[in-house]
Amino acid sequence: MTQPTIGLTSRTMPLRATRKQRPTETVTRTYIEAVEYAGALCVLLPNTDPERAEAYLDRIDGLLLTGGDDPDPILFGEEPHPQIDMVDARRDHFEIALIHGARRRGMPIFGICRGVQILNVALGGDIYQDIPSQADSHIQHTQQRLDDGPWHMVEIAENSMLEGILGTRELRVNSFHHQGCRRPGEGLTVCAVAADGVPEALEDPAQKFCLGVQWHAELSGADGEKLFAAFVESARNSFRTASNSGEPPASGR
Repeated sequence: MTQPTIGLTSRTMPLRATRKQRPTETVTRTYIEAVEYAGALCVLLPNTDPERAEAYLDRIDGLLLTGGDDPDPILFGEEPHPQIDMVDARRDHFEIALIHGARRRGMPIFGICRGVQILNVALGGDIYQDIPSQADSHIQHTQQRLDDGPWHMVEIAENSMLEGILGTRELRVNSFHHQGCRRPGEGLTVCAVAADGVPEALEDPAQKFCLGVQWHAELSGADGEKLFAAFVESARNSFRTASNSGEPPASGR
């Protein structure tokens, strides 16, 4: 069976090396483990100039938008909220270029936590910069428990791709965020919401696989495995893999 290659977006962090703090590209190990368990290979995508996005996309079959810091609010026309966390504009612009390039190719895209937020922003949507102060919410979205287990319920939209993958209309998910998607971007539909109405997942029905979830699927056991399996299976049939095998490239759903 073909092993597709998944590109994982990275987080730039200062780490100690040779007695100095140096900018370092990192990916949390749990993302790598989830992708490999689903049957794919991983490639780390460093935060670099957006002009290099197409060259990186030439070498992968699927794009995984990982979690991390807050998207820059200037991207959706707002000033920074007092509760905003660290912003990395270089990462924002590189990931936006990756998203647009991947969509033009019909490449599978899977966004997790920050990943669904930057996907939404890239397509013209916006986000709550701080759910506790900007949304009418009675739910704590930054969970307080000793492990990474599930925290609150989400309702999944009927006949959505997400429902098709998970086989359920209700799911209890983990929650590690103070921001969240608000107005969906172009082509995106809300396919899961929390009890307070805050969107918890977005998908593009016109793409063969374009899905983002606010919870950390890589920490979600069997339900997360279903999502990664569907993503990797879609990547297995993506343009680069199909063209290398002499088969016609796959297009939309």
